[in-house]
Amino acid sequence: MPSYTSAQQKTLSVLPHITGVLSLLGSCSILYDIWTDRKHKLKRPYFRILLGMSLFDAVTSFSTSLSTWPIPRGTEGVYGALGTTGTCTAQGFFNQLSLTSSFYNLVLAAYYVMLGTYQMTDEKIAKYEPFMHAFAILPSMGFAIAGLPLTLYNNANLWCWIAAYPPTCEDNSGRHGDVPCERGHESWLYRWLFFYAPLWTAIASVTLLMTMLTLSVKKEEKQMIVLQQEYRERRASFTEGENGGQNSLPSPPEKAHLARTKKMFYQALFYVGAFYLTWISGTIARLVQLINGKSYFALMCLHSFLTPLQGFFNFIVYRHGPCVA
Repeated sequence: MPSYTSAQQKTLSVLPHITGVLSLLGSCSILYDIWTDRKHKLKRPYFRILLGMSLFDAVTSFSTSLSTWPIPRGTEGVYGALGTTGTCTAQGFFNQLSLTSSFYNLVLAAYYVMLGTYQMTDEKIAKYEPFMHAFAILPSMGFAIAGLPLTLYNNANLWCWIAAYPPTCEDNSGRHGDVPCERGHESWLYRWLFFYAPLWTAIASVTLLMTMLTLSVKKEEKQMIVLQQEYRERRASFTEGENGGQNSLPSPPEKAHLARTKKMFYQALFYVGAFYLTWISGTIARLVQLINGKSYFALMCLHSFLTPLQGFFNFIVYRHGPCVA
């Protein structure tokens, strides 16, 4: 268990209160915007996927915004602990559901690949959509529920999540301490099975899908260059008309299509960037813990600041990205 000064404990406790509320407001804003125009927006898979993702973002943002409050009162080394074992278990359950948002980011990336790389229409994508929602929700929900009978949800320093109790009964690498675990036996293993392995698989899959989308956009750009060259040759040979020949032909429709494709590509890229930004600090902190068993205060600050912000980042992209809702 890391040892921080009282000022450091207070900092780590306060940060999620701020960023969790920002994320909750962002997620709720997306939900409100979609729901108030549901007759039109819910006809498209894009908005239905965002609706599902923002719903789970809102739930987990509220949970992380509580920060250390649900941790049992009197827990040593934790500032602001006011809760009980029951409140800690509830927060840990909802925090575990943040994996759903990660899977929804993977689903959203898959949607953009289907739309951009494979040129599928919304109507055709809708046939696969129930499976996409099931993929995002069912595994993460199953992992979260499985943690309840295993008594996995305990004090994890920043908030309640998968952890051993008492903290000294085992470390992050699974080595057993001097006292037996009362709750959260083998929590180090379940962190990997229920969270980190699925999360990092989702990150790798999103990266692969974005690589596919990038290559398809580059290919379309090259094709557009060839078409523009042919178009210029046709214009050069076109009989000079009322406007001087060079302006007598309309722009090729492929140009407008490419412009829309690139807007869609950058929108997808921004959503993926928000996903990476949310989890980069937590991933680095976990890797550092695995390597030397330490939890550095600066990394934990970034973790407590960035991890709750997924909904806020999504809102920025949703409202101010290349394809404004």
